[in-house]
Amino acid sequence: MLRPLESARAVSATMVPFIVATAAGGVRARTAGEETSLTIHWVAERPVALVTGSSRGIGRAIIERLATTHNCVLHYRSSTSAADEVADALRLRGAQVLAVAADIGSESDIDAMFDAVCDEFGSLDVLVANAAATKFATLVDTQRRHLERTLAAVVLSYHQMVSRTVPLLRDAGRIVAVSGLDARFAQAGHGALGAAKAALESLTRSWSVELAPRGCTVNAVLPGAIDTDSLDAYFHGDDEARSAMTSGTPLGRLGTPREVADVVAFLCSPAAAYVTGHVLVMDGGASAEGGAWSQFRDLWNS
Repeated sequence: MLRPLESARAVSATMVPFIVATAAGGVRARTAGEETSLTIHWVAERPVALVTGSSRGIGRAIIERLATTHNCVLHYRSSTSAADEVADALRLRGAQVLAVAADIGSESDIDAMFDAVCDEFGSLDVLVANAAATKFATLVDTQRRHLERTLAAVVLSYHQMVSRTVPLLRDAGRIVAVSGLDARFAQAGHGALGAAKAALESLTRSWSVELAPRGCTVNAVLPGAIDTDSLDAYFHGDDEARSAMTSGTPLGRLGTPREVADVVAFLCSPAAAYVTGHVLVMDGGASAEGGAWSQFRDLWNS
């Protein structure tokens, strides 16, 4: 879809009986017998992408990657300063930005976020469910409220967000969930989150079948050890543990947020139009070898 820039609205229909394309890709407005200096530039209307948890880490890398081609809904929990910094970076990439603070585990907050998307853009083309929340603890130390909070932030929110996205979808929508190796392997302190991520993957397969008639693809990406502040927090800042994780990965290094973002961008692109219901693992070969996380089984024991 094409739309003119705001400056083009000042052109009177009586001034433009015909127009001529310019080499710059716009159109030159002309009056009968007199050429004006006005050039009307037309720009393709950008699709709209919502990325949860996009003020930091993997979410930030994803939304910055998508901002080169999409307008953006930047979701964050509480840090307005971090969100403002990311929003500025997105605008430099040409994106129109809507920043929304919301507790991803709150049904009312999610509804308010999607209401804001409707008011601002009227449609949505891409949903990336990246945000999560949990308490790292052994299962015996995980209380019911911790499990309920994790399931609300990962599973219930995903179902609600996809349900709210469906009426807003235009042609060829894309939905991508961010899973984790804890969905496949027992990981120290990740009992609750692993269960939630496993459910996320199951929902992804079911949504892919239900939304296929709409031309909408639904996939998940499963990153391994990615170099973020969240990984440092998991390891309590222990450099030896970080080094062991790195050496335990067959490729011999940690992944980067940008590498995850590139995979998500692929799944959101026309090149992935025939990929749906898939969980794409990108873990440096860790899962092929059986999971490098096993050496940290005692990390979160009391």
